[in-house]
Amino acid sequence: MTFFILGSHPEISIAEIKTVIKARDSSLSFRMTSKNGCNILLVENLDENLGELQERLAGTIKIGRVIGEMDAWNTTEATALIASVASEAAGKNKIEFGLSAYGIKLDLSEIGKEVKKQVKQTGRPVRYVSSREPQLSSVIVKENHLLESGGEFVFLVSADKIFIGQTETVQDYKAWSKRDYGRPARDPKSGMLPPKLARMMINLSGKDPEKITLLDPFVGSGTILMEAALLGCKKLIGSDISEKAIHDAKKNWNWLSNLSALSALPPISFHTSPAQKIDELVTEEIDVIVTETYLGRPKSKSLSEMEFNQIKKELMEIYEPSFVTIKKLLKKDGVMVIAVPAFKVGNEYKRLNLESFFKKIGFNVSQTFLYHRENQIVAREIFVLT
Repeated sequence: MTFFILGSHPEISIAEIKTVIKARDSSLSFRMTSKNGCNILLVENLDENLGELQERLAGTIKIGRVIGEMDAWNTTEATALIASVASEAAGKNKIEFGLSAYGIKLDLSEIGKEVKKQVKQTGRPVRYVSSREPQLSSVIVKENHLLESGGEFVFLVSADKIFIGQTETVQDYKAWSKRDYGRPARDPKSGMLPPKLARMMINLSGKDPEKITLLDPFVGSGTILMEAALLGCKKLIGSDISEKAIHDAKKNWNWLSNLSALSALPPISFHTSPAQKIDELVTEEIDVIVTETYLGRPKSKSLSEMEFNQIKKELMEIYEPSFVTIKKLLKKDGVMVIAVPAFKVGNEYKRLNLESFFKKIGFNVSQTFLYHRENQIVAREIFVLT
């Protein structure tokens, strides 16, 4: 059994995982467990390279394999299993291991001491890596090289079982941070799509990146195109009504192409055009459209009902002709994954209710999600359209 430790938006993370791995194997069995705020997906009989899968996914923090299970907690059984596995670690002589508990309260310090005591009996030096939190972050796992040494062992609880797992791979926090905060052209005023969300949106299309031409008609600073390039998309097209946006997108693209770790990027073209006229410049059929629309002017506080209705009217005047034109470019089996704003009205997020419009112009609404961070005034509603 394989476990996935999910990110801040587990509903989107699960959809991303299922879309990516079900495209290759539709017979898989999925089991979700959520206890005490910890969200974990368990998948049986998954035959995948977990390192490559972690690199593909954006909404998953850790992936590993279950190495044991218990009907009820048994300290002796758990420590013996972990000590046995950690003692067999290859590589350097010194064994370094850590523990994380998801959905179950345990005295990890005492468990760590007992595992350390048992491992010491092998004659190898041993170090227990701990944290103030019950779960080790990907930073701690990476910086202490646990995956190349004794390992990180996790305790996972479901409705009827306690699983013991061993982490095989964690999210590359440095690479994600670099593409988010290290790119040269960032414009907080116009709203910046997080690279992780951009990657999840591309994956939600369900298409093999290496076989598709992808269009982003509201390209902004080019985040979606950058993530699409890293996924190996065959061809990319970016368009925006703003000359500044196109300038920023090109600047970020050149920065990405100069990163030494990357091989050649796919062919790309940029156009300065309103979305409702993009068909005058793009004549080829598109496999996938992934985009974040204009979110409206920045907001510093929640809206009144009247303000929301006014913003909705202004946005729909842009959206309706744009989506009609964009749809014309899609192949019959094409997919569009789009992020539109949802606004905080009072204490709740109010959506634009675009489902009926999308259906009217010939789309099927496959999935919808709400993405937001704490205290955000403008959230993102994600639609997967076929």
